[in-house]
Amino acid sequence: MANTQGRDIFPPSCSIIFLLLKLLSYSLSAKGKADFSVSGPGQPVLAMVGESVKLQCHLSLNISAEDMEVRWYRKEPSPAVHLRKKGRDMPEEQMWQYKGRTTFWTAGLAQDQAVLTIRNVTVFDNGTFHCKFKESTGSAEATLWLRVAGLGSEPRIQVRAGQDEGIRAECTSEGWYPEPQVEWRDFRGQTLPSTTNLTVSPTTGLFAVVSNVIVWDRDVGNLSCSISNPLLQKRMETKSHLPAAVLWQEPPVFSGNVRGTGIGCSWKKRD
Repeated sequence: MANTQGRDIFPPSCSIIFLLLKLLSYSLSAKGKADFSVSGPGQPVLAMVGESVKLQCHLSLNISAEDMEVRWYRKEPSPAVHLRKKGRDMPEEQMWQYKGRTTFWTAGLAQDQAVLTIRNVTVFDNGTFHCKFKESTGSAEATLWLRVAGLGSEPRIQVRAGQDEGIRAECTSEGWYPEPQVEWRDFRGQTLPSTTNLTVSPTTGLFAVVSNVIVWDRDVGNLSCSISNPLLQKRMETKSHLPAAVLWQEPPVFSGNVRGTGIGCSWKKRD
């Protein structure tokens, strides 16, 4: 008979308990980890104010996501920009800012895609969005960047004159995003120093522009004001075709509104 004295014998019941503990430990460590990943576009998505935009993300595996929960959100998961759960949209869990503005393309779930359309884009949509897929074993998500741009109205020029201050020209426009850049040029194409004031509408978030420049008689002809959007790399320009020389004993009298191509004027000249 073999001598078992001094040898440790591991009871079967202890082996079972040890195995269960290992399985439990593995289960806890794997909890919340999905066996798939989610990705979005590699660069920011550009959208124009007032238009619609599509945000899209997809699973790394070619599997159906029809039974998964899909949540689009901004900073916090709840309330959501859009939530689809148990095969239906959940408007009761939607942010008030997006109610009536979003549409989820359900057919994309069978193709491992989540496509969300946002209508009537505003400045306040600018920033990050998160796309999250969730199933019973875990979840995964991706981050997208939406960049919103607004091309403002055509600049308008108004001109005021004084005896001692030369001509004061004012350029105005509205509806810009992000912050626009303003430039004045004289009849020679030279840049003129100016004073620009930008204000932001609390309701739309769009920028309005009021820019002023003072010119003298030799600089009066062919004044131009251009306003550009740095994100779109587009600009709008207005020119005012004024006389190239003005005599200042009495202030000139202006009539008309400058828009686009020029202004109508009448002048009082020195005898």
